[in-house]
Amino acid sequence: MAPVPWPAVASLLAAGGTVLLVRYLWRYRDKPGADWFLASLSFQTVWSVAYGVALLTFAEPIRWALEVVSWAAMAGTGVYFLAFALAYTGRGTIVDRWWRGVAAFPLLIGLIGATNPLHGLAWTDFAVVPVAGMAGATYDMRLWAVVAATAGVSLIAVGSLVLFDTVVSYGPLYRREAIAVGLSTIPPVVAVLGWLYGAGPIPEVNLATAAFVPHVALDAYAFARSDMFEFHPATRRAGERAAIDDLGAPVVIVDEQRRVVTLNGAAETAFGVTKAAALTRPLDALLGEEDADSASGDDPAAGEGVIGADDVVTVRDGGRQRIYAVTATPLSDAGGTHVGHTVVFQDVTDERRREQRLDVLNRVLRHNLRNDMTVVQGFTEAAAERVDDDEVRSMLDRAASKSTELAALGEKARTVERVIDSDPRSDRVAVDDLLAEVRDEHVDGSEDGTVTVDAPDVAVTTDPAVLQVVVGALLENALEHAGEAPTVELSAERRDGEVAVAVADDGPGVPDHELAVLTAGAESALEHGSGLGLWLADWGATALGGDIVVDTAGGTTATITVPDGERPVDA
Repeated sequence: MAPVPWPAVASLLAAGGTVLLVRYLWRYRDKPGADWFLASLSFQTVWSVAYGVALLTFAEPIRWALEVVSWAAMAGTGVYFLAFALAYTGRGTIVDRWWRGVAAFPLLIGLIGATNPLHGLAWTDFAVVPVAGMAGATYDMRLWAVVAATAGVSLIAVGSLVLFDTVVSYGPLYRREAIAVGLSTIPPVVAVLGWLYGAGPIPEVNLATAAFVPHVALDAYAFARSDMFEFHPATRRAGERAAIDDLGAPVVIVDEQRRVVTLNGAAETAFGVTKAAALTRPLDALLGEEDADSASGDDPAAGEGVIGADDVVTVRDGGRQRIYAVTATPLSDAGGTHVGHTVVFQDVTDERRREQRLDVLNRVLRHNLRNDMTVVQGFTEAAAERVDDDEVRSMLDRAASKSTELAALGEKARTVERVIDSDPRSDRVAVDDLLAEVRDEHVDGSEDGTVTVDAPDVAVTTDPAVLQVVVGALLENALEHAGEAPTVELSAERRDGEVAVAVADDGPGVPDHELAVLTAGAESALEHGSGLGLWLADWGATALGGDIVVDTAGGTTATITVPDGERPVDA
């Protein structure tokens, strides 16, 4: 008995290996691209079996029928492999639009081959030729068949390129798997092209199915050993797409010439355009002519010159006007070449309008408080000196006292503004000296009460001006609310890289409604603080990167804890 030719053995061996691979991958049918890959492997199995048997069959009608099956299976292997590559790498929408054509392609090729005796579109002069103990075949392929076969091989090549693009775009996460699957297509593709154009070692035999042996081995490594379907780039591509599309803020991608490449739904709504109409338009045109004047930069990769010098644009859509803060981030390809920018627009319309209104109100009220209260205070004091009625004098004295309080409140509001808006600085300061200065500033010797300082050898690197304001606000609060002759202690100690500064008094404790204001973080109609002292302390502590805790057990102890270190202060 003559030995079975090795191409036939290799073809049948490849079929068996493919069946085992299909069986292993069946569990991953719900993964992106898995169904398409299983379909490609199934056609590969049919191709390998049909052609392996054909090489052993010298009966011309059967040999011809197996050749037709091989052609149809070859077409299915190629087109389904491309569908797999697209779906696996997150481009499944392309396949979804054309899935009927994808599914029908191998059937069409098989139908043309099966009906070839009627029309002769595929080939002519089919003949079985014994070669090296095999049943080879010769026939004159028509142009249609050559084009169809070349197209099928091209589909496999394109699928491989899509997988290699994953290697370049997504780095090491999918590198081994994608390289293995991409390289696995090279042996059968080379074999098909060699046979198709008469460059193979045995022109009468297509060695592609024999070349499936290394193909199956590489696929088995990628999917079985490296769990290719456990980690697939479709997740990352979908995540990147969702990160832009689902972001509530408008996002526009522009190329290096500032032309719109893509934009998300929020940008379409904000700028009143559709994606189709916006593509390739200059970004300035998208924003409107009023925003066309942009700063120019010598280094486009640095993000300069994309929008404007102030990084704020005003967009008008009909009668509506919105203000956007703009952030432009350079985009680079895998080789580091600058290719454009990601431009994110943050709607700050309400914030800017609120800031503008508060600024106007702040300046008006502060000016009126400082000037008008001074006038009121002067007149009430003068009037109190000129009246003889004790009741009227008492009322005038009370009015003068309240005007003094209002004027002081205005000055405290200025202090709050200065603390919040000041540029942070970081200096090394001796805490005992700072606390002594705070005491001297708020105690002039006329008050009934005692203020002591206890902070030996404690130093901190922070913004001393803000810390002094915070401690001063707490001390002022203690002297005002801790009783007629309070005892207040200013102390400091080091705690694990931080410094805790405490203001402790022996008074009745801060009322719950005062502390509730700080806990809630906002004033309300039913629950409000009596002044700005605690707010000033809380905002100042935040500006220093620390926090403040108030303990009302046995008096009131307000402790501000600030980080100590040579680092910028977070304002």
